[in-house]
Amino acid sequence: MIRQERVAALGLAAALVALVACSGGETAQQETGGGEMASTAMAESTEMAEGHAMETGEMEQGKELPAGVTEEMISQGKEVYTGAGLCYVCHGGEGKGMPGLGADLTDGKWVHSDGSFEGIVQTVMNGVDSGKSTSGTAMPARGGSGITDEQVKAVSAYVYKLGHGDE
Repeated sequence: MIRQERVAALGLAAALVALVACSGGETAQQETGGGEMASTAMAESTEMAEGHAMETGEMEQGKELPAGVTEEMISQGKEVYTGAGLCYVCHGGEGKGMPGLGADLTDGKWVHSDGSFEGIVQTVMNGVDSGKSTSGTAMPARGGSGITDEQVKAVSAYVYKLGHGDE
């Protein structure tokens, strides 16, 4: 995966910078201990790489995607979200919601499902009645678009990622 290669390269570059800095003189090694300085730099580069991974849309290590959901599916879902699915119209381009229209999909609060992938699929498939909507605006089935079942699953994977990315 290209994203993982970028993250690995970012971590390697930071490690090389730390190594050069640590070997830059005896004074730095005597004051902090060269190994301790290198360990600190490596820890910082790891944090930086993990932050980059989240920015590029990858789940943190140790977090698993729901069964049947892949990073490719999430990527396709983002395309549907910002295109044919029309989701962005009410939920905003970043999924943060639009006042009086669509809820924030990034805050981890699930009003119309339990937040599971399958729950989100059902919400997108069936829509939300205006009486149950937190904004008072109905969400039509499939967002009022003509997206396919596969596109619904892809966009639901993307929405799942939006709402579960920072846990």
